[in-house]
Amino acid sequence: MRWIARSILVLISFVWYSPYVHASIERINKTPAQNRIENYYPLGAELEILRKNLVAYAQTLSQYQQPLHRNMGEEASRPVLNLEQLDLIKQLDQGVRDEMSINLAHLQRKQLPEQIIQRQLHTLEQYQEHMSELYTTLASLQVKPDASFEGKQQAQLNKALGLLSQPLSTPHESLSSGFDFSLPAARSMLTTQAQINSLLGADSVEYLSTDSATDISVSIQNKVSELGGDTLTLYNWVHDNVRWLPSYGVMQGADYTLQAEQGNAFDTSSLLISLLRAAGHEARYRYGVVQAPIDKMRNWVGNVKNAAGVANLLSQGGIPQIQASYGGAIEEIHFEHVWVEVKEGNNWLPLDPSFKQYDYSEGLDLESAVSFDAQGLLTQLQNSSTSNETEGWVQGVDANLINSELTNYQNQLENYLTNNAPNATLGDVLGLQTIKPSSAATLEDAVPDYTVQLSATVAQLPETLFHTFRYQIGSSVSYDLGNSFSWGSEYFQLNELTTNLVGKDIALSFRPATADDQATIESYLPETIESVEDLPNTLPAGSINMIGELTIDGQVMYSTPPISLGASLKSRLGYIPPQANYKYSENNIVAGQYQAIGIDMQGISPTQLEVLQSKLENTQTQLEANNTQSLTKHDVVGNIIQAGIQGYMAMTYATDRIAAQAAGVVYYRQPSYGTFSTQMEVSYLITGTPKQVSFTGVAMDVDQIHNNVEEKKNCYEGWVAFNRASGMRSSAYEHQIPEQLFSTGTEQAEGVSTAKALALAMAQGQRIYTLTSANASQLTFITIDDGSRTAIQQALAQGLEVTVHQSPITVNGWQGSGYSVIDSETGIGAYQISGGVSGGFYSMLKAIDGNAGSIAIGTFLISSLFGTAVIPLVGTVAMVGLFVSLVLVFAKISILLAVNDNDFACGTGILLIALISASFAALGLAQLTNPMVSLMTNLITRNAVPATLCK
Repeated sequence: MRWIARSILVLISFVWYSPYVHASIERINKTPAQNRIENYYPLGAELEILRKNLVAYAQTLSQYQQPLHRNMGEEASRPVLNLEQLDLIKQLDQGVRDEMSINLAHLQRKQLPEQIIQRQLHTLEQYQEHMSELYTTLASLQVKPDASFEGKQQAQLNKALGLLSQPLSTPHESLSSGFDFSLPAARSMLTTQAQINSLLGADSVEYLSTDSATDISVSIQNKVSELGGDTLTLYNWVHDNVRWLPSYGVMQGADYTLQAEQGNAFDTSSLLISLLRAAGHEARYRYGVVQAPIDKMRNWVGNVKNAAGVANLLSQGGIPQIQASYGGAIEEIHFEHVWVEVKEGNNWLPLDPSFKQYDYSEGLDLESAVSFDAQGLLTQLQNSSTSNETEGWVQGVDANLINSELTNYQNQLENYLTNNAPNATLGDVLGLQTIKPSSAATLEDAVPDYTVQLSATVAQLPETLFHTFRYQIGSSVSYDLGNSFSWGSEYFQLNELTTNLVGKDIALSFRPATADDQATIESYLPETIESVEDLPNTLPAGSINMIGELTIDGQVMYSTPPISLGASLKSRLGYIPPQANYKYSENNIVAGQYQAIGIDMQGISPTQLEVLQSKLENTQTQLEANNTQSLTKHDVVGNIIQAGIQGYMAMTYATDRIAAQAAGVVYYRQPSYGTFSTQMEVSYLITGTPKQVSFTGVAMDVDQIHNNVEEKKNCYEGWVAFNRASGMRSSAYEHQIPEQLFSTGTEQAEGVSTAKALALAMAQGQRIYTLTSANASQLTFITIDDGSRTAIQQALAQGLEVTVHQSPITVNGWQGSGYSVIDSETGIGAYQISGGVSGGFYSMLKAIDGNAGSIAIGTFLISSLFGTAVIPLVGTVAMVGLFVSLVLVFAKISILLAVNDNDFACGTGILLIALISASFAALGLAQLTNPMVSLMTNLITRNAVPATLCK
């Protein structure tokens, strides 16, 4: 079974990536790795080697100076420092001095302000002073000392290491959120009236007023105008149209719940209260402990088959609950809940739009109609590949066999559906969850069908029951001889209720600190720009200051002080759930990047994507009309970056829902977040001052994707298999979505993610290792960067499972490794690539390959700093058109899957997921996603689990 589990993980990566893998292999080594310091900063690479040599010499010298070694050794055995590369360092140093002198002359020639010139002059003088001091110190270390000189030599060695203590490039980022991959467990259920009263606080009795949860937006007003102000009508509409989600606390508020037509009990109650108050009715929340029979609970949470499934979904969603039995099987669930009361005359009547029952259709039994021999395929793969159970590796999995078998299976499915179900709908094929409509003819008929044990009322829920999102930016402090950065001091902090953030564009960007800094940046643009090839892809950094700005929908909320372009910063971001602690991820960021921050509470709403689509369409219109004066970097750069992270959240949610339906799994999205950023490589002088920034690519860094998942029969093995498959799918999108955002009609973009790195490595014939604490020693035989090696060692020491390939791969100017860290008991984990990014990286290198696609992308990156001056250039309009089309596809898929729509016909009988794939093909985006693969992958993982375990 261990080999099967391991091969499934590799298999999933091949299923997703074979078409790209073979294309990538053809050009895998044609582009030098520009994320390697030796390629973009040769002097820095040599200084890093020098630093390592000095550290090793210090260790050897320390051992020699021990009394035992003194007594045993001759003077000739005293260690001698080898500085063979010193001549090369001096040669490269002279090149850096020449570059900085040329830049100084540039600033003087352009007659830039004196303070800018003085900054560059000071940077150059400080650098020359430090390098000269380093050479003097090294010269003293090369003298062969006698015993009396040892103390002085040690002092000189420490001085040399001090001069080299600053980082020379952005160092590896550790797994910033640690190895705790799960959300906090639900707290213990409240059991007394005093506890309920303390939780809610005093009631304001302002039953017509609103807050961020019940805000009466234009959409709320329009819905009231559409439905009328009758209380029962408003209740019935919310009951019949809003899908309930098992989670705890106010997350998205009334307006977003209306957009998404789904929400938990808090948000669904907020929606009804907002509608009622907009119609002039006094309404309030009632919160308490209720008890409901197990059969209704099984239906409510997703048609699970036993009480354990109910308890798991409620607990994973953070809902406090207990199971109640009366001398036998579980008969009731007691849980904390929130619902609505509306005032009619002098009476308050209870209404609960979230507690309801559903009808479930099973869909077509495709597994029986068109069998897929998953175990037979696994056996063939096992027989045709090489593996070592003890050492934990597999090699030579036949991707062609996988493609052939899955293509054959897809053809059989399509033929079966065409012949047997030509008019099939979404519900017919996959099965469907539909809300049983309210039968209430009066408000008295709408009384909730459960027993209330304890409760109290409030006009507004306290903020302690809201989710908060926090985003912090701070300085970074180097330590460990430049190998690491740690959090320094905070520059600003966004600490906001998620009800005020959902559906909005959140971004961190940088602007020149002053008009002088703006003029300095613009001085590097050529006077005449005839094509994008005239644009620079690097900028000197020492003389330019930037200010970081956090914006929400383009409005500046917080700013940093002036910071040098290229300076290393730290970000912290994460949620504070109700009555829980702040759990955050910590990431590196460089002054000058543009970063879109995506939050997803319970699934991205179609409306959010449609709004983004409209923004992009407006930008495209302005570009085509050459009306660039009205555009900002948020219009051109920001919206495209937002499309990446919001599209990622929507696509992972959509495909997971498809996969869950096919796998017999109940699936809900939990609060998640991530970023999508422009990327720069930075060269740092030994003084710690940024020397130069290079525009290198974009990176998807999704720190937290949380799901609430339960196999309907409470089958543990099926639950773990789904979690593993979901994680690899999510990893896939971290490279596929950036690739499709930046591909053109003539140039296929190339990105990398954990999943793709594993697939590429397998295609090269590398061993794919699955490491545990039992075979952790095999890490010795794996070539990987020091930062990743340390993270893997820490994971193995904690009993986690790591999948990693044998040696680094190269993809379009990026070199490194991909690895997953999985909790084998849950199947949940993290997917990392070298550098510590929890996601994917796409490299764009105009100066290396000169292709049109990369040049257009370089224009996009540079415009994030240069502003609108470079926007109306070759290829940009076409690219924005592609982005608009792509976001439209995201929106359509989200619409199809976020609503309970049984009327969506499968046309000619092709399975819905095959039809969605075809819609991508029509846009030239066939490889972006293939949800059919998701279905088949789930069949494979399910069939690889012994059936007896899941009865």
